Amino acid sequence: MADAEPGMGPARHMKTAPLHETKDLEDDLPLPATAAGWQARTVEQLTDKVLPLGLLCLLTGMMWAGDRQLFHQLFYLLVALPAFMLALTSSPLRTELVRNPVFIAFLCFAAYVSASIAWSGADDSALSLLKRPLYVVLLFIAMAGVAFHRPDRFTQVLRVSAVIAVAAGGILLVLFHLSDDGGRLTGYGALYNPLLTSHVFGFFLVLWIAYWIQERRLLLPQAMVAVAILGAVLLATGSRTPLLALSGAIFWLGLMSGGRRGAGACGLFTLAIGVIVMLWPESVTQRGLSYRPEIWAEAFRQAREFPLFGHGYDHPLSIHVNGIDFVFLDPHNMTLSVFYQGGLAGLLLWLALYLTALITCWKYRRNPVVLGLSATVVYGFAAAMTEGGSFLSRPKEHWFLIWVPMALVAAATTLRQPKDER
Repeated sequence: MADAEPGMGPARHMKTAPLHETKDLEDDLPLPATAAGWQARTVEQLTDKVLPLGLLCLLTGMMWAGDRQLFHQLFYLLVALPAFMLALTSSPLRTELVRNPVFIAFLCFAAYVSASIAWSGADDSALSLLKRPLYVVLLFIAMAGVAFHRPDRFTQVLRVSAVIAVAAGGILLVLFHLSDDGGRLTGYGALYNPLLTSHVFGFFLVLWIAYWIQERRLLLPQAMVAVAILGAVLLATGSRTPLLALSGAIFWLGLMSGGRRGAGACGLFTLAIGVIVMLWPESVTQRGLSYRPEIWAEAFRQAREFPLFGHGYDHPLSIHVNGIDFVFLDPHNMTLSVFYQGGLAGLLLWLALYLTALITCWKYRRNPVVLGLSATVVYGFAAAMTEGGSFLSRPKEHWFLIWVPMALVAAATTLRQPKDER
């Protein structure tokens, strides 16, 4: 190189170099640069555009999608497939995600549930059942990927989704009152059941309440409007489960916030729920207990037939209640459903998952995003104590009680913490 003429570049030397040296130079220069550039561009496009759009559709899609099939297609195309590609191209994301205690706890639970297919009498094939925990894994990857590579997009998706939920809730209320059929608000499009509709809107109501509690101003117009609209939606569904779950979430927020402000906010919202119950007592008492004690007792009796390892994942359940002509196919309690299908082993892993999530949230409670998301975990756990049975399923309303909060917490706690605390 020292004897080279001025302007002579590496290409000219490569022409006169021996064949084996030329091959070494070619291997060293273009291929790694091309591969690294391709990976960087792929990760950038996925986390900056595709996945944020997919997560926005996932969080709000049930409010505007015409049917469930479209909602599922949006998830597969804009969340599951991009998340799979991101997992292949971003090794730093994989490293960070496998260190997350919430994700690890979920993997342990999902692995055991998947293994229980071996002794389950499920109607669906093993392949069909195994795809369900895989969907949840891809949800974790999608949210963690956006938070890790584009934290601004992560918070932006949450903000925009919360605003869309308020707008959708307002439209639902208008359409509901125009119909004037005297029934309960069931929802429209992909939403068709009062209780399931309350799951989706209750999730966003908790986020707005958490935002309001964290602000130092009591009079916060945007939060007041949002809480009023989403609260009215929940009341219009006639479901009592959200009131119980909201109480638990607000108590948790007061505990997490600490100090006089947290206690005052907790007391204020608890008082508001008490006033609602006093003004509209029929919303709590008109349908009694909806046969919940009888359903739970029979489900628990059948679960004790195989107490250690359960009946197996997605094993059919039939519950007959005296005075009812039809058969209940789920125990109306997610935790009891886990015990029925997974036995004591599955139940302990399920409780460990929630305990891990809450301990992790407590550790990072000074992060306002973590604080708000932790309340959705508590809300979901409380709401799932009186409804549901399919704890691992394709994307639907129950995800807003279990897996959406879990995935959001995993993303917010592991991928956005200070480097010195990783």
